[in-house]
Amino acid sequence: MGKRISTKDKVIHVLKEQGTVTMDTLMEHFTISETAVRKQLHTLVQEGFIEVQQHKKEIGRPYHTYRLTEKSQESFPNRYKELSLDLLHDLEELQGSQLINKLLKKQSTKEKEQLKKSLDACSTIEEKINTLKDLQNKSGYMFQVEDKGKEGFQLNNFHCPFLEVAKDYPVMCQHEKEMYEALFPNQEIKTKSLQVDGNKCCQWRIAAVSE
Repeated sequence: MGKRISTKDKVIHVLKEQGTVTMDTLMEHFTISETAVRKQLHTLVQEGFIEVQQHKKEIGRPYHTYRLTEKSQESFPNRYKELSLDLLHDLEELQGSQLINKLLKKQSTKEKEQLKKSLDACSTIEEKINTLKDLQNKSGYMFQVEDKGKEGFQLNNFHCPFLEVAKDYPVMCQHEKEMYEALFPNQEIKTKSLQVDGNKCCQWRIAAVSE
């Protein structure tokens, strides 16, 4: 027997196939009560996987339609990471590792320029580091900041969205360190640990340059 699909997952799959639907259309795919389906539908709306739109009629009560949001794509398998890595491998085979290094460096430069706009508005090193943490976390990282007193600040990153790529192209980690050196020109950046080396997080110490 195949694995039984939950009501919640079935709602998502129906909307994936049908697009925008009414409650009546949705119920054509279920044998359970409408109350049970509405309960899961409400949960999915609250979680941001489904959006609901109200439509007015000339006569009678308005009706609602439901459709998936962009966030719902997380519920379906994808091979974005594999595709990106395969493309880099193919490009390296065709054009060489030097081109890959330039390509990854260019991406790092673009990221640095975007971050710099926000960090330049900060007045203290602590404010800059916390702003960096907040911006990176919005981009899919999992940064934490530790104040080490006279030893400066420590950046801990527990999730790297590009880890699989960095394992094959560790130059990305060097580019990241160079990015921090550019963002904090009056500070010394020391790499304490990296996830590509099997550590649980990436760590960088940011401290004033010793005289």
